[in-house]
Amino acid sequence: MLDRDALAQLQGLKNQIEAEKEYAEGTVKGTRSRFGFVVLDDRREIFLTPDAMQHVLPGDRVAICIKPGPTKPKDKKGAKPQLIAELERLVVSPHKRFVGQIMTKGKAVFVSPDIPDQPNLTRWLFVPPKSINGAQAGDFVQCEIIKHPFKDGKPAVKVLRVIGSESKPGIENDYCAARAGIDVSLSSSTEGRIEQCASKQGFQDGLEREDLRSLPFLTIDSANTVDIDDALSIAKTEGGWRLSVAIADPTALLGSDSDITQALAQRGTSHYFHGAAIPMIPYAPLQHQASLVAGEERTAVIFALDVDQNGAVRGSAISVAMIEVVARLNYQEVESYLRDEIATSSSEDSQITMLNECASALRQHRVDTQLVMEARTEYRWLLDADKQIQAIEAREKLQSQIMVEECMVAANAAIANFLSDNERPGPFIAHAGFRADRLAEAKEFLNRYAPELAEEPLQELTGFRAVIGGLNSSENPLPLRSMVNRFLSRASFSVKPAPHMGMSLPLYTTATSPLRKALDYCVHLQIKAALGSTTVAIASASVFDLINQAMAKNRQATSAAQHWLTKNYLNRLHEESSQTFEAEIIHISPSGFNVKLIESGLEGVVDLRKNPEKFSFDKWKMALKSQSREFVLRDHVTVAYTPDDESKLQAPGFTVIMTGVSTEASSDTTTP
Repeated sequence: MLDRDALAQLQGLKNQIEAEKEYAEGTVKGTRSRFGFVVLDDRREIFLTPDAMQHVLPGDRVAICIKPGPTKPKDKKGAKPQLIAELERLVVSPHKRFVGQIMTKGKAVFVSPDIPDQPNLTRWLFVPPKSINGAQAGDFVQCEIIKHPFKDGKPAVKVLRVIGSESKPGIENDYCAARAGIDVSLSSSTEGRIEQCASKQGFQDGLEREDLRSLPFLTIDSANTVDIDDALSIAKTEGGWRLSVAIADPTALLGSDSDITQALAQRGTSHYFHGAAIPMIPYAPLQHQASLVAGEERTAVIFALDVDQNGAVRGSAISVAMIEVVARLNYQEVESYLRDEIATSSSEDSQITMLNECASALRQHRVDTQLVMEARTEYRWLLDADKQIQAIEAREKLQSQIMVEECMVAANAAIANFLSDNERPGPFIAHAGFRADRLAEAKEFLNRYAPELAEEPLQELTGFRAVIGGLNSSENPLPLRSMVNRFLSRASFSVKPAPHMGMSLPLYTTATSPLRKALDYCVHLQIKAALGSTTVAIASASVFDLINQAMAKNRQATSAAQHWLTKNYLNRLHEESSQTFEAEIIHISPSGFNVKLIESGLEGVVDLRKNPEKFSFDKWKMALKSQSREFVLRDHVTVAYTPDDESKLQAPGFTVIMTGVSTEASSDTTTP
């Protein structure tokens, strides 16, 4: 037996070893191999053995003990052994609900999970027989984890909903919406609150309403639009026009309920897919009550603008009113009237004529004094009965669409000024122009290619407009305007007045789509408060974070569904021997470039990392150059579609067949 001194020495050694251990928390990071890492808050990555990885999932937050791994014979003398994570406990797992595809192995059923921010979660998860919920092999499903693998390394999941098989028409949209966490309906409690508010007598904002039912308001939208949220009326004045923009008024029915505002912010927007839509407010009775339906009395928020003959807005007024739309028109029939003078179904064709004159003046004023997005070819997908792409039509934007767009831009700019004048915290849509962290690069770029613009004040409206306008009109053979995009910031929400440099406006917001956009709905709450309502609850600042998150989900879902449909279409063309396409380079990076097919507008990726030729990237010229070839932004190239077994939700891949630019031919446009 050990005496007391020996026991004390052993206990002391044990205490010393325990004191030297390091405990920490971190997030599990998976790899394509069986091992992984725990990424600590200080960014260190601690190795997780394959056995340990069986007990966690990528994305899990875990507590670990950090220990030195065994020293290998080949390690250099004095080299520190690799640190290994020993799992202590599971802190939290973010994987509550997710989507995937049913797989089978013998009689056992599994789900192959598909989590957008965890591409390395490739492990099949077991579905117990009682949790299959009718799913068949190959079905896409929504499920949740009912047993985490932390204790015994054996996870289990339950199928919550069968989304459908790959042959189901519209599966691309349904699956990608579920994958992004977009619910088709609101929660039962939120729908109940909306129903309760919508059934109340009278309006919930306590404001007096003008009677403008005598004004001839028209709605002009797509033929299949359900949530009609804007209408136009116009009258000739001595100096120009009085343009009245009427906007649907859902806050009159729901504005006093902050929980509903929170729920709408979490949805963020109506989600528009090819061949399908998920409305922001899916409660049909409210949509009907708020939508500006022709022949029905409706409450509306009115933005009245005094526009002079040169297209400048000389004055504006905002009010709430009762209106009655006299006619519902669609873009195509208005276009036919504008181009060919074919009478519409409305008796108010004179209104269309005046609206077009006013909108043309507004447009020209913007071209002369602000910044207007360059015209781009639009592409319309024609879907078959299976909701697959049958054909794609290229077309220019209709004049009728531009007409409505200009009226809305003018109204939105006036609303931003109204909120600022009344010291209301927006939300404004701000655009900072050039990124602060890339100003030096932007100046260097201008010094190289447009030295006459290099001294412009880049962070001021006048300077930014001068630079962008100058690059647009430059005769340099390189596409300078496209090349400068990488130095620009993204638009963002702001509760303080801030300029929108991209439009060259001191202030801007959007309020013309409150049935489709949560941001516009929140702006209406601010407008009501500024007009004197004491019952409308203003959206809290945290709401805008929710809207940002929802907009990111929307982009993720619609982009993934579009990639899937695009690959289906290209696979069909590939089988029909349509394998090469003329394309334009629209983005370029050190690893390759993105292309847009000229005929169809479809986009994809050319990855040059595995190309036998070695390319160097010129960041100033935005070009990739080898000994024999050079690819420059906006070049036209011939590409071939390359079917792959990668995710259906990633952009399609192409390979270059030929390019018209050799390094010798491009020597005249080398960097100055």
